[in-house]
Amino acid sequence: MRSRILLGLIAGTIGGLLGWFLQEMWINYNMREIAGGKLALCVGGCTGMFLGAVEGVLEGSQKKLLKGLLLGALFGFLLGGIGLSIGNLIYNMLGGGDSFHGGGIGILLFAQQVVARSVGWAFLGMGIGVGSALSTGSKNRIRNGAIGGFIGGFLGGFVFDMIAMSANTVQIPGATAGTRDIGGPSRMVGFTAIGGLTGFFIGLVDELMKQAWVKVLAGKNEGKEFILSRQMNIFGRDERSDVPLYGDMSVGAQHAAIRADGKRHMLIDANTPMGTIVNGQKVNPGAEHLLRDGDMIQIGQHRILFNEKATKNRYARTVDDPVVSSPIASTPMPSHLCPFCGSPKNTPGGCLCSVGISPGTPQAPLPQVMNSQAPSAFDLPMLNNQSGGGTTYATPSITGMAAKIAVPRLTGVEGPYTGQVIPLSGANITVGREPDRNLVLSADTTISRNHAWIGNEGSGFVVYDNKSSNGTFVNGMRISAQQIQPGDLVQFGSSKFRYDA
Repeated sequence: MRSRILLGLIAGTIGGLLGWFLQEMWINYNMREIAGGKLALCVGGCTGMFLGAVEGVLEGSQKKLLKGLLLGALFGFLLGGIGLSIGNLIYNMLGGGDSFHGGGIGILLFAQQVVARSVGWAFLGMGIGVGSALSTGSKNRIRNGAIGGFIGGFLGGFVFDMIAMSANTVQIPGATAGTRDIGGPSRMVGFTAIGGLTGFFIGLVDELMKQAWVKVLAGKNEGKEFILSRQMNIFGRDERSDVPLYGDMSVGAQHAAIRADGKRHMLIDANTPMGTIVNGQKVNPGAEHLLRDGDMIQIGQHRILFNEKATKNRYARTVDDPVVSSPIASTPMPSHLCPFCGSPKNTPGGCLCSVGISPGTPQAPLPQVMNSQAPSAFDLPMLNNQSGGGTTYATPSITGMAAKIAVPRLTGVEGPYTGQVIPLSGANITVGREPDRNLVLSADTTISRNHAWIGNEGSGFVVYDNKSSNGTFVNGMRISAQQIQPGDLVQFGSSKFRYDA
């Protein structure tokens, strides 16, 4: 969340500085021009525009960026103007104008002037904060914008008046002589401070008042955090989603949602073909899965860490989380997943909660091995295959296989299938992203729909490329056909496997 606060500070500073420049060019202070509308349009509009763009920049969404720019500018001007009018009334009510008499003033009158000015500018900041948050459509974000904007405007107004009063002895003779206005530097610092501090405190209040948020550990927006500020927070490929998951065609436009229920949160799958997985277990479509702090959500290639203040450090982690209003019992934790953190194990048996395993390592759902000739000697547990095209078998762990019989297999060493083991059986094994392939590698979008096939030709296995877009490689060399030996590295797209026999 530091990036949100820092970006808000930078955006507000730029907006305030640009607003100051425009109003200096437009308003004639030498003529004592009263131009509240012009000031609101310049300072409020520019600051609101840049602060409204923060969400679009953070999420990498052009639609949200454009929406934030336009609505932030419009509502920053309108609500900033209203805030400026209210601020002027309060400024006069507090005696701000009467306390400035020229020449030297006492400490009490000085304090009265500073407080009156600060409170007056606070309403300008509040209007800008609310205006910039309206583009999000979130009541919580609008509330945070009002609070952060008020604090930022108050402190910015304090800086404004401190500088103006410090230069009082210079400004008054110049104003009396009617030669020129020299208040530009104080306005520059003041308006820039109001913009920057408004952006800073909006981000800070968002951070302090958030109840739940997620962090993308693997996927297009890897490393980014998203505050769940709505009653219903949508996850999906659509740019309008609250948590956008770009770059993975297996993710639906509106794939899943997290619904706020008081201070707790429920995950809902939108009955998508790929489904939604929490801690290694698929969420039943139509059910509401009660989330806890630290839960790992998997949607396509994306691995998302859920955080919640209500359950942080209060509940012990368990293998199974309760599923509300679902008549279907949960499936047991698969052997290739860690029963503690829910992440896939690598070849040595480590996972995300193991010492030395990088939490940012991309993990993927277990590849579907579809082969009606799979040997029953392996006792592979059958899974529900919604795609059709054959029987789907869960891949056993390498330890369990070795205990029964050594079989030819591919072990993921790099890419989304790192640490996962795939047994090779049958005469021809087709490889690709299509659901009717024998080996379905749908989590790797660099793999073609009908990428390659592996033939069992008696003397060994031969890998054939099907003119795939990104190629098939053996030991780093692109091939059209190549017999593989134990220890060879086979690569489909960006996924690398070691062949063992």
